[in-house]
Amino acid sequence: MRPTVRRLLLGGLATGLFAAASLLGVFQASRVVPAFYRKALVAPAGASVEDGQQFERAALELHNQLHHSGRWEARLTQDEINGWLATDLPAKFPQALPSGVSEPRIAIEDGVLRVAVRYQRGGMDTVLSMAGDLYLTPQPNEIAIRVDQVRAGVIPIPLTHVLSTIDEQAARANVRLRWAEARGVPVALIRLPLASDAVDERRVVLDCLRFENGRLVVGGRTVDGSPSGDVVRPSTAVQPADKATRQR
Repeated sequence: MRPTVRRLLLGGLATGLFAAASLLGVFQASRVVPAFYRKALVAPAGASVEDGQQFERAALELHNQLHHSGRWEARLTQDEINGWLATDLPAKFPQALPSGVSEPRIAIEDGVLRVAVRYQRGGMDTVLSMAGDLYLTPQPNEIAIRVDQVRAGVIPIPLTHVLSTIDEQAARANVRLRWAEARGVPVALIRLPLASDAVDERRVVLDCLRFENGRLVVGGRTVDGSPSGDVVRPSTAVQPADKATRQR
């Protein structure tokens, strides 16, 4: 075999092996499961059921409080939320998740909200995870959802794909959503309705939304009378990045 041909063959073989190794590395990286997600999935079935039931009770109690004037507050632990996601969501709302998405779980760590799901579609089997934050904006009853990063395993995913999926799911759920940016980071803005009851014209004013030791704390007040200009502003501090928020 001539030296030139041999060099070409060896070079092609080396390139092929490098490409194969790279693909294998990407595949293995996409199969890495975040620690918080692995921990949430191994929760005992009995504990998940009880946590899910506690979430339902807290949600019902909050619903009842919203229809009475005065302050109200709900404290939901990540275990209660995950218990509901593990038991009640698939049983009561089987069509709520997009095709190929299953087993959603969350974690509240150091003031950061982490969400992960199993994604199985088109031959792909991975865990998609997202990190971000929830907080109130200066606008009445407006929640900001900041999306910091999205990964398949440990591989970063372009946010454009994720944002379009969020738009589609929000439209399916009839949720009005608009996008902004805070220092280059996408922020979803959702405006909650002010009215809690069309008959007595009570208004629900959300003024507290924060993470606290593995808990989501939501609070506010229900006010009698029709909406007026004296809207209660959020009592929680708005993140500094929000001052630089601009529309996308």
